[in-house]
Amino acid sequence: MAEGTPAARRGGVRTPDLETPFVFNADGSRNFLHPADVRGRWQRRKNVVYAALIAFYLALPWASVGGHPAALFDIPRRQAFLFGLALTSEDFWLLFFVLSGAGFALIVATSLWGRVWCGFACPQTVFLEGVFRRIERLVEGSRDARIRRNLGPLTGDKVARKLAKHGIFIALCVAVAHAFLAYFIPARELLGIVRAAPAAHWTAFLWATVMAALLYFDFAWFREQTCLVVCPYGRFQSALIDDDSVVIGYDAARGEPRVKATETGGDCIDCRRCVVVCPTGIDIRNGLQLECVGCSNCVDACDEIMDKLGRARGLIRYDSKRGFDGVRRRFLRPRVAIYAALGLIGATVFAFSVAGRAPFEVRALRTRGMPYTFEGDKLRNLFNVRVENKRAEARTFTLRAGSPAGVSPAPEVIVAQGEVTLEGLSDTTVPVFVTLPASAYREPFPVPLTVTETASGRATTIELRVLGP
Repeated sequence: MAEGTPAARRGGVRTPDLETPFVFNADGSRNFLHPADVRGRWQRRKNVVYAALIAFYLALPWASVGGHPAALFDIPRRQAFLFGLALTSEDFWLLFFVLSGAGFALIVATSLWGRVWCGFACPQTVFLEGVFRRIERLVEGSRDARIRRNLGPLTGDKVARKLAKHGIFIALCVAVAHAFLAYFIPARELLGIVRAAPAAHWTAFLWATVMAALLYFDFAWFREQTCLVVCPYGRFQSALIDDDSVVIGYDAARGEPRVKATETGGDCIDCRRCVVVCPTGIDIRNGLQLECVGCSNCVDACDEIMDKLGRARGLIRYDSKRGFDGVRRRFLRPRVAIYAALGLIGATVFAFSVAGRAPFEVRALRTRGMPYTFEGDKLRNLFNVRVENKRAEARTFTLRAGSPAGVSPAPEVIVAQGEVTLEGLSDTTVPVFVTLPASAYREPFPVPLTVTETASGRATTIELRVLGP
C-alpha cells in the first residue's frame, strides 16, 4: 500500500488512510473498532501506570492532608481543599494558576514526548484501556472471536455474553460516578447519602445518575471518538511538537520496500499487526496522524513480529523525526524553554499569592434601603460587618471601634458582638451602629473598626463611612 493513498484497500477490505478517519465509513456510519490484544514491555509499563493512576484517582478524595480531604471542591459550602491548601469562595481565583500550571506542564510534556499524556495518563485512556476493554476481552474473547460473534446470528451465547458485559459496565460506571462525586461531596458524607433513599438527596442522586449514564455511553460505545471528535488536544499536537519531539513513528528507511518474510527487501512484511492493535484505527506507517494517542500498542506489536523473524526491534518505535532521519535529537530548545518559563512564572505567582493570602477577611456592607436614618434628633448609620475565617481551623476574632478624627462630639459606636468564634472556612455578619447628633454632622467621615485574630494577634482595620443629609 502506498503511503497516504486515499481509500486504500487490501483484498477488497478498506484499510486506514490519511484522507478519512477509519472510524467512519463512506456513508457516515460508525466503523466500530475491535483492537487486538498485545503484549510487550510497553504494555507492562502501562499496566503499572494504569493501576497506580486508578488507585490515585479513586483514593484521593479519601486521603487526608492536615485533617481535611486531599482534594475536595465543596460547591454548596463554597470552599475547597487541595493538598493541604484551604480555599474559600474568595480564593477560587487561585485555581486559575493551578489549572494553567497543569496546562503548561502538559504543553512542556507534549513538546518533549508527544502525546504521552493521552497514551499513559488521561482518565479516558486509563479506564477504557485499563478496565473496560479488558473486561470486554475477558467476557467476549479475542478480537477475531468478537468480530465473528457480532457478524453471526443471534444466539443464546451471544446474548448472555452481551448482557454480562454490559451489566458489568453499568455497575462499574455507577461506582466510578460515585467516586467522582467524592471530589465534590466529602467522601464519608457521600457514604451516608448512598445508604439513604434517593428522595432524601435528589441533587446528588441525579448527578450520580447522569454521570454514570455519560460514562456508560463513553466506555461502552463512544470510546475512541471522545479522543477524535470531542477532545481538542489532538488538534493542538501539530502546534506543540517539532522535529525533536519524541513520538511514535515508522522507520521507513529500514522498513521499505515492504515484502513477504521470505523475500528480500525492507524489514516490514506488511503483516498489519500494527494496524489491528491500534485503538483509533490508524496505520502508523502512513506517518504521524491526529488520531494517534501515543499508546505504544503498535510498538509492542511490531517488536513481537521482529522477534519472531529474528530481526532487530524498533521498526516502529518512540523517536523524533530527527532520530528517524539519523540526526541527533535536541532535548532543550527555544519552545520548550519558553513553555517552561511561562509555567514557572505562573507557579511563582501562585506561590506568592498563597503565601501572602490573609488568614481572614473583613468587609463592611450597608443595609438595604436608606444609607442613614433619623431617630428624633439623632442620625444613625447601620453597617453589616462580614468576618470570614479563611483558615481550616476554628478562630476567635475581636471587633473594636475607634474614634474618628476631627469629629466632635464623638459618635456613639455600638458593635453588636465584640468577640466572635468562627469554624474553619466559615463567616458571620456583625451589625455595627454609628449614632451622633444630627446637628453635629457636617460631611461624610470614616469610623475605624479593627478586627483582630486572637490567636495570632494579626489585625485588619477597615473604615465605616458615615453618611448624612
